[in-house]
Amino acid sequence: MSSAQLEKFNLVKPAEIEWQNGLPFSTEFNDVYFSVHGAVEESQHVFIEGNRLVEDWNNKEQNQFVVAELGFGSSLNFLNTANQWILQQEQTASHLLKNKHLHYIAIEKRPFSIADYKKMVERWPQFSHISQALINHYPSLTYGRHQITFSQWDLTLTLILMPIDHALDDLVKESESQQNKIKVDHWFLDGFAPTKNTSMWRDENAKKIAAISKPGTRLATYSVARSVKQPLKDVGFKINKRKGFAKKREMLTAVFEQSDEDQNKVQEQTQSTYINIKYEKPWFNLSQTTSFSPSGKQQAKVAIIGTGIAGSSTAYTLSKLGFQCDLYDKNKNIAEGASGAAAGIFHPQLTSDMNESSQFNWLAYMTLLRFLSELTEQEKKDVILSQGVDRFVENELVTDKLLKLSEQLNFQQWIKESNNFPSDRCAISFPHSAIIDMKMFCRLLLKKIPKEQLIITTDCEILDVNKEDNHWIVQSKNQTQLQTKKYSHVIFCGGANSKLLEKFDITSTHITRGQTCLFESQKLSVKIRHALCEQVYLVPRDNHQFQLGTTFESFIDNQLNSSSQIDMLTRTSSFLKSIGLPYLSPNEINSIPLKGTLGYRLHANDRLPLVGGVPDTKKLSIDFSNLGQKRIRREEISHYNTAGLWINTAYGSHGLLYSLIASQHLASLITNQISPLENTLANRLHPARFFVKELKASVKI
Repeated sequence: MSSAQLEKFNLVKPAEIEWQNGLPFSTEFNDVYFSVHGAVEESQHVFIEGNRLVEDWNNKEQNQFVVAELGFGSSLNFLNTANQWILQQEQTASHLLKNKHLHYIAIEKRPFSIADYKKMVERWPQFSHISQALINHYPSLTYGRHQITFSQWDLTLTLILMPIDHALDDLVKESESQQNKIKVDHWFLDGFAPTKNTSMWRDENAKKIAAISKPGTRLATYSVARSVKQPLKDVGFKINKRKGFAKKREMLTAVFEQSDEDQNKVQEQTQSTYINIKYEKPWFNLSQTTSFSPSGKQQAKVAIIGTGIAGSSTAYTLSKLGFQCDLYDKNKNIAEGASGAAAGIFHPQLTSDMNESSQFNWLAYMTLLRFLSELTEQEKKDVILSQGVDRFVENELVTDKLLKLSEQLNFQQWIKESNNFPSDRCAISFPHSAIIDMKMFCRLLLKKIPKEQLIITTDCEILDVNKEDNHWIVQSKNQTQLQTKKYSHVIFCGGANSKLLEKFDITSTHITRGQTCLFESQKLSVKIRHALCEQVYLVPRDNHQFQLGTTFESFIDNQLNSSSQIDMLTRTSSFLKSIGLPYLSPNEINSIPLKGTLGYRLHANDRLPLVGGVPDTKKLSIDFSNLGQKRIRREEISHYNTAGLWINTAYGSHGLLYSLIASQHLASLITNQISPLENTLANRLHPARFFVKELKASVKI
């Protein structure tokens, strides 16, 4: 991979802040972020009142509201909007906002460093409950989407750290690929003035804003410059001037008046007749069976096949959106497959060029850390076996590259050089990584689901899944009876050796056997306090116990294998010797009882999970059989998943790391909402990717 990905990351950098009389001043744009007098009041007047937010929240019959801001800056508008949302929930008329959700999208390419942000929000103690929650989950300042959910307030923030044209293009692509398109309800245009920040106010951006607006969408901005007004008029906004704040004579509000039909006509006129497959990926278009809104009153029912880390995470995520979740598992207890390992280790799998796989790993890592940080002390005690991981790498060159990447992307608080061992072996320290009790983690996720939203059926085999009208029929069998139930959606979260892999059209995968070993060593327990990771991982447990894992074997053996255990122990002993720690002699290795866990992992061939709709391969074959050799008319393009049938599987050995973000992305597809992943990364997980690759194999695209 070239450095193209890193070049993209270099487009996003921390804001260059100079503090002048206690105010943040942008040296890049030569302007203050807000006035010393009345900043909160100005935000209230221009954006909250200018967009009639509270009126719309209370009077419009919809279950989700989407606010989009161009220019997150100091976050003042977000803090003020979130505070208004919370106040409305707490007031006597709060029943009007019951079961409603606010999704705040903010686009910024010069985010504040955490140090500058902490200093700045001290000015607004009235928002401290919100700003502190954001500080607790403050994202890495890297290119891409960073989605943070504040469940206690039915509020989600998707902070898109990109140049504005990249971010709007990404949102438009996401909207266009959906059957029930994402639309913004209220726009805040709050970048620096047009004369200072020309990139934000380009005419092309107005077209993109219109593309993800709907009839009645409101917009507000402090600027009444002609360069702001005219592009908005041209794309269908009705402009109104309103009294400005304080000494500013005027400000601008607008309402989008184009109908959906008019929007479609404009789109048809501006788009080419034929698909340009060099830049467009129509085979990833999405569909669904029901138009379900998050936090709505409708109890859409979903069947989830598998109770391991994928199934438990999927149920947890969808239940928060109001779904009734029925979980099925062929085993007698939950998390008995590959998720049944006694311990799971997680840290981000990064490459020095920060390729797309690394980007997904990093977002998955941050998502998991956010979840763990919100657990109670007792919950942490239940699931976290040890904190901190040292990963030993091949050589000093690999270490230098990863540390350089950490410095370049400001990852130093998460990735450091390890100095824990007096040896020449090169190691990277991940102080926030942890060892997790996998079964307890799955149980914790399911425990967080309200009882009325969850049914778990174990020791049950799924016989068949079939479409009937607009629903899916699941036929199952346990020891005593056959059962047939109807669902809006069915999600396969099973793993290796499932009889349903073919039914869900899961291909381009392979299976590995993973065996762990549990042994006791008093001399090691004195020296090793946290997990070590090389070719295998070594996890300290209580009472001088250690868990060692794991093998990657191709053979099938449903019993613990003594040869596999001896091989693991021998390699680990050699590794411990190389870093100057006590190691096991051959006699000690041979005397250790055969004890551990065994599971089989399902891997996709490119090592990324399969997340999304089950591909309609027949339709794909018909429409794209001669891909690259014929012109494809835009009007002939359809949706290419089997509506209501979904996949969330093939996590390989990274189930713990991938589970939450993969499930959040899947939930966004099912509900037609904003994904935590930008389009490029979402397409890398799409289950149709291997089939499309085969179609393209004979043609250079």
